[in-house]
Amino acid sequence: MSPVHPSRRRSGGPVRFAAVTAVLALGAAGCSIDLSSWRPGGGGDEPSPSPTPVEAAPLLESALEALGSSPAVAVQGQIAANAEGTVNETSLTVTDSGAVYGSIQESENDAEVMQADGKLFVNAPAEYWLDQSVVNPDTDQYDGTWVRVSKDQLGIDPGAVLAPAKLSEILGGFAPESGTASLENLDGTSAYRIDLEGGEKNRAWIGEESGELLRIEIEQLAAADSDSGPRTRLNFSAVETADIETVYDDILAIAEEGLKGSRDARLPVNWDGKLDLNCQTGGKCTVTGKAKDESDGGEGTVLVRMDATLNNEELGEKKCDDTASLKAGKTAELTCSVNYNLAPSSAPREYEITGDALLSTRGMSGKGKDELIAAVKDQREATLEGGKDGGASESPSPEESPSDD
Repeated sequence: MSPVHPSRRRSGGPVRFAAVTAVLALGAAGCSIDLSSWRPGGGGDEPSPSPTPVEAAPLLESALEALGSSPAVAVQGQIAANAEGTVNETSLTVTDSGAVYGSIQESENDAEVMQADGKLFVNAPAEYWLDQSVVNPDTDQYDGTWVRVSKDQLGIDPGAVLAPAKLSEILGGFAPESGTASLENLDGTSAYRIDLEGGEKNRAWIGEESGELLRIEIEQLAAADSDSGPRTRLNFSAVETADIETVYDDILAIAEEGLKGSRDARLPVNWDGKLDLNCQTGGKCTVTGKAKDESDGGEGTVLVRMDATLNNEELGEKKCDDTASLKAGKTAELTCSVNYNLAPSSAPREYEITGDALLSTRGMSGKGKDELIAAVKDQREATLEGGKDGGASESPSPEESPSDD
């Protein structure tokens, strides 16, 4: 998907802007000038484009109303899980349904991000996972595959806080009751800066010409039902219909192909005790194991899978598998069987069967994947048609059905 860049339109101004244009023209012929002082906080002596402030509340209200009715937003900037957290670069497009596609860069490692129907996935190299403190029996399979994560692991729940209507509601909670906004030069665009409620680090910039939200700096961008959220500094840019279509195309392609066999990093899992192997006369052998959640106060439910391999030198190798739902703080039993189908004999023999079983996770069941695809198709239609049904979906129930992949 082609990146969407913020508008760089420049508003009209006093005659002195003509002189600046002339200097820039000379710069193209070999001169250079430093424009860093034009940026907010640049420290120069250049005054704001306009010395006349305006009422902040009506300006913000109008911008948030336009934001809330938008079918999608594109953001680029920085996020940190908290005030002391590592600052990560991000570029995301978020639709009114809460569908998300984009990227987050952490410690120079790029992670592709996809969220649909409340489910959050990342696709990242092995180096990314080395920084995540995730240890699972299948962690070595995360490299370059889609892995389901929690909002805390990613540092943000983009569908919950950046979907246009929800973001508008969140920012509305920071709206000042009074005060004024003055013009600044925001990276070449004339914009009103509004100091929001809740602390000196909460600010918003609104374009003088467009009247649209161009940037926010929020200390804690938290959803209405959450007590905390990430520290953010995000620029907003226009999203065309073609961009929205591309986002949904990408999400559907990932759901249809990339989520098959995806993993789940939301809970650390392991075997609880030893595996049990029981073989009966006639050659039927059953493997049973118990998986447990090893988190300290984790939440949610993940799918766990056992892949068992049984072997005898004469009879050969046989495999079986089972999948179960594991709730946080609980255990889940996994069991599967093979049958060597030994014929009755007047001189019965004993065979020694050996085996092992691997424990892994799955980010999505086959049925869950089909339901996600259907939901995304409905949301795509509603978003592109501008329907009210395109509103951001709520997080689904933590219950997960066993995979039938």
